[in-house]
Amino acid sequence: MINVILISDIKIYCEGLSHALANTESINVIGAVNTIDAAISLIAQSPPHIVVQDMTMTGSCSLVQRISSMNPAIKIIALSVPYDESNIILCAEAGITGYVPREASLDDLITAVTGAEKGECYCPPKIAAFLFDKIQHLARRAKENYLPVSNRQNDVPATDLTRREKQILSLIADGLSNKQISTALVIEVSTVKNHVHNILVKLDVQSRVQAVSLFQK
Repeated sequence: MINVILISDIKIYCEGLSHALANTESINVIGAVNTIDAAISLIAQSPPHIVVQDMTMTGSCSLVQRISSMNPAIKIIALSVPYDESNIILCAEAGITGYVPREASLDDLITAVTGAEKGECYCPPKIAAFLFDKIQHLARRAKENYLPVSNRQNDVPATDLTRREKQILSLIADGLSNKQISTALVIEVSTVKNHVHNILVKLDVQSRVQAVSLFQK
């Protein structure tokens, strides 16, 4: 049996999904909880195989990260994921196993749960296409940043930025946050912040927007 915990602050929604999944062969619903504290307590007492997390719930991404830290073996399925860049990237960074959008059916959720237990990742085509696009984009940027400095376009003129600082400034220009940059370059967020500070000082600007504006001239 696949042991599952449902988490959503919409009680009637949570209870409805709980009853539906409980009637599915091979799925055992340990509990359906509506608060972060209740979720952490239940997971600590009865670790499940799968957590189904409503991503419209306040603090959902932080909760996913806490669950992953508590027990990395637990698979987490993101339920009701909005189709926008920030939410999809946050889910990926938090360690989500599967994505079930709000327009999905109960059968889709069941498929995601049973597939996660087998090590599969349920991902609708639209979200999969977005993730592949981001991976390809980052790969292109990484390749560009390994070219000799003299061969790169949009080098910041008359500055003494280091190679890493130019790399980070390029990613800022692409719209990445400090956290996304840290993930892309496999460095700490605090390290990214230090580089950003140094970039602003060297360019004698007050904001990331001004730095990007100089970079793109």
